[in-house]
Amino acid sequence: MTTLLSFGSNGSGQLGLDHKEDVSSPSLVVSHHPRSTFPSSVAQVAAGGNHTLLLLTNHWVLFSGDFYKGEINPFFAPLGLPDDLSTTITSIAATWSASLLATPSKIWSHGTGPKGELGLGPGITSAPQFQLIPNFPPPSTKIASLSASMSHAVALLDNGQAYGWGAGRKGQLGPDQRPAVFLPTLISCSFPVVKALCGKEFTLLLGVPSTGDFFILGSDKFGIKSNAPSDLKGWKDVGAGWGSVVALKEDGSLVSWGRDDHCQLAPLDIGPVEKIAVGSEHALALTKNGKILAWGWGEHGNCGPLEENKKERVNVIQIPEEYSLGDQEITALGAGCATSWIAFEKRE
Repeated sequence: MTTLLSFGSNGSGQLGLDHKEDVSSPSLVVSHHPRSTFPSSVAQVAAGGNHTLLLLTNHWVLFSGDFYKGEINPFFAPLGLPDDLSTTITSIAATWSASLLATPSKIWSHGTGPKGELGLGPGITSAPQFQLIPNFPPPSTKIASLSASMSHAVALLDNGQAYGWGAGRKGQLGPDQRPAVFLPTLISCSFPVVKALCGKEFTLLLGVPSTGDFFILGSDKFGIKSNAPSDLKGWKDVGAGWGSVVALKEDGSLVSWGRDDHCQLAPLDIGPVEKIAVGSEHALALTKNGKILAWGWGEHGNCGPLEENKKERVNVIQIPEEYSLGDQEITALGAGCATSWIAFEKRE
């Protein structure tokens, strides 16, 4: 059984706390799932502007927040997907106001997307129900993962190719700088891609950790391209914010570059790190000695109590005594649009 805590921006109930007030201390997420609270581990958190999706390891998807044009759900509930989709989801993503679900062979989208974020075809900017993205993926390929930011999305295929759709005016989907791309379009890359990430106006494509190859498309605002390192050899995980990138290396060190006007970049003196999660303008880290740290823009409490944010670049996040870890371990971190997430469960 997994316990999930959340904190930060909550004006539309996107934290799943059964109310709509911001909180700055990790608080227990409420689930109205008919079977149990969280019957399996949290595999992925996808947070849009005012809504959140949770993918569990049993492939169920739960949601909270403003799911479609003011339809607010302040607690986590199942999506109510068709039977042929509800137990086969392997990846999720969220733009500001759209949701994306993928199986190995299909992608479904829902919500609103004036710049093509839904990927459903020219001129389709709204989908009240989940709809299938047509004619995708290409024959003999499978969908490996999804990524999205405010207004564009990328699907990574099992053959190392990446396809993107949504806002492309800054070149984040390739050299053809179109304001809106309404269908998945191949992004040219010189190496097989194993991980794809979306920032606000850029896309980051990564090759295997042993080579450290990566490719950044889009705007160079905040030096996201010009200040990047020469390679990312030995990366373990990488996250993209709206204007910054944080990479976790296998040795526990962090590398980051890009926007830093609100301390979005990773501090250098926090010791070996085990896990990271990167939100729009903040990040979380679990250190190897068990501390949960937060840094960046935390006006909504997503980096902990506001008075602490005024004193230190890095906050140590305290788990309230009533949720004390005890014999449990942290299994996942999540970070979205000024939202933060901590999942833990009993050690095996």
